[in-house]
Amino acid sequence: MAVTYSYKGILGNKYTEGKIVAINKDEAAFKLKEDKIIITSLQKVSGKEESKAVKKDAKEPKKTSKIPKKVPITEVITFTKKFETMVRAGLPILDSINMIEEQTEHKGMRLIIADIHKSVESGNTLSDSFEKYPGAFDNIYINLLRAGESSGKVQLFLSKLVINMEKQEKIKSSIKGAMTYPTILLIVAGAVVTLMLVFVVPVFEEMFDGKAGGLPAATQFVVNMSNFLRNPLKGGVLAIALVTSFMSLSFAIRKSYKIKRSWHKLVLKLPLFGGLVIKSSLSKIAMIQGNLRAAGVPEMEALDIASSASNNLIIKEAMVNVRRGVFSGEPLSQLFAKTPNIFPASFVALISVGERTGNMEEMYGSIASYYEGEMDVVIKRLTVMLEPIMMVFMGITVGGILVAMYTPMFAMGDTF
Repeated sequence: MAVTYSYKGILGNKYTEGKIVAINKDEAAFKLKEDKIIITSLQKVSGKEESKAVKKDAKEPKKTSKIPKKVPITEVITFTKKFETMVRAGLPILDSINMIEEQTEHKGMRLIIADIHKSVESGNTLSDSFEKYPGAFDNIYINLLRAGESSGKVQLFLSKLVINMEKQEKIKSSIKGAMTYPTILLIVAGAVVTLMLVFVVPVFEEMFDGKAGGLPAATQFVVNMSNFLRNPLKGGVLAIALVTSFMSLSFAIRKSYKIKRSWHKLVLKLPLFGGLVIKSSLSKIAMIQGNLRAAGVPEMEALDIASSASNNLIIKEAMVNVRRGVFSGEPLSQLFAKTPNIFPASFVALISVGERTGNMEEMYGSIASYYEGEMDVVIKRLTVMLEPIMMVFMGITVGGILVAMYTPMFAMGDTF
């Protein structure tokens, strides 16, 4: 028997609602999907078919629970994947959000999804509902989602968002992976040297106490270092001074624009590290620009959004200057060429080709893939270079202390 369903959804860039007759809910959803309507709500209003109301979770979030300012990116990726799959399958948006809420274990993300559900249910757009939580959904996410609503292709842009976030996570993981082993070696080397100077060297010092002719220069230097570290008024003050200096510098970098800018400028000049930051930023900028182009976002707005792809102030300033140049009518390739220390000749050449062919969307995709590959090469080179350097540093430091402490013993053996 035919059943009448009431629906709400998005058609083009406008919200729409109405009624549709179908045998069951699945057929109603299929018909609406065929009419290119993105369903937000679909409920039975007549007929004998039993309505399967969506059951809310019994344990609803307490009103006293606070929505977190930040949630892990992995939770956002998982949510977006599930959401994209359900929307692509033709499920109503409200039902999809509710189902994902029930499946989410992370408390903070669960609270956010619950609030988004309420917001959409009350008539707000998806992008406006998501925009309330910048700690989970950044500016790029919101603009791509808004573009999906405007074009009626929400599922397509959700898919693009998943790809973007996974690529950015891959970049971060690659950089962290390259730095993990050298960092562990540095910490171990520091701990071993400190333990030797504090506990081992004093034992040797007692053995050599009163040695005729004094200690060799290298041994005396190590002993002096040990005495300095063990003295609360010297080593303790030094440790406090180092910790205070580090914390003060970190605070100054966060609070002072000039100091932060100088630090970011220094980072870009570091061998390999600077190149890694630049290539990572160029890859993300190209990836975002390509997706925003595909969404029909105006160039000025797209450049403004893409400038937030990098946390480095120097790169952000370069993107702002490009945006100003576009406003005055200059070609993109010429504007990028004005900052060769950020945008290399290869980047400018590819942009120029895109301008000439008129296919900037595809060219941005090629640029993103190119610099992802370049970044992988830099990471491998960095890993290959840092590991032996740290091993040699650790060997020389620990070995130097041991040789310095055993030298007097060898000298004493030669006298007999």
